[in-house]
Amino acid sequence: MRIRTGVASAALAGLLAVGTAVPAQADSAGTAQDRSTYSSESARAATGIGAFQTLGDRVHYSHTVRGNINAHGWWKLLRGPRAKAKVTVWLQVKSGSGWKTLKKNDKTVWPGGGSNKRTAAAWKCTNLIQKHTFRSIIDVDLVGYPDDAYKKITDPQTLYCGT
Repeated sequence: MRIRTGVASAALAGLLAVGTAVPAQADSAGTAQDRSTYSSESARAATGIGAFQTLGDRVHYSHTVRGNINAHGWWKLLRGPRAKAKVTVWLQVKSGSGWKTLKKNDKTVWPGGGSNKRTAAAWKCTNLIQKHTFRSIIDVDLVGYPDDAYKKITDPQTLYCGT
């Protein structure tokens, strides 16, 4: 689980509170996805954003549209004001040594999940014979609040789905 807080405003509030330079966030590529970022209580109070969690499921076969694969993204508010967030989902396929985006979709939703509180990205398989490896990337941006660069990357899934 990774908990996000208002990083940019929190860092500014921390600078004003103690009068010293504090790095906003140490976030390096290739580190574990389930790490947490916390800010001080006074910094959280200054931003008003609280904390939230970015969630999503692994790429899977659609239960409603035969021959499609889906990925979903949503968010959970842990503390702070009730707000909407723009949730963006990229559905990707392994291509050589990298990843290729097949579908990108975004939607502004309330926290929670479920069919009306999530974003879906769907892809119509050209056949169900070829095997490919898929993953999704989920980004949550609270409307009206500063954001960090964190994106959740789901575990790769190998499915019979031609692209």
